[in-house]
Amino acid sequence: MAYGNKVKFHYDVPAYIKKELAEAAKKLNMTATELLSKTIEEEYERIKKEIEPSTKGE
Repeated sequence: MAYGNKVKFHYDVPAYIKKELAEAAKKLNMTATELLSKTIEEEYERIKKEIEPSTKGE
């Protein structure tokens, strides 16, 4: 599977998190990997916006 410019991480996810992630993804009609990627991307953008104002004042 091609990932383009995306980095593929390998890490252990607890079983109960995998189950919850799979159930939530199914309700949204997407795969657990897609949901996890989307969540990580959204959190990254949120943190980036949160950090921007504090770095401009320095």
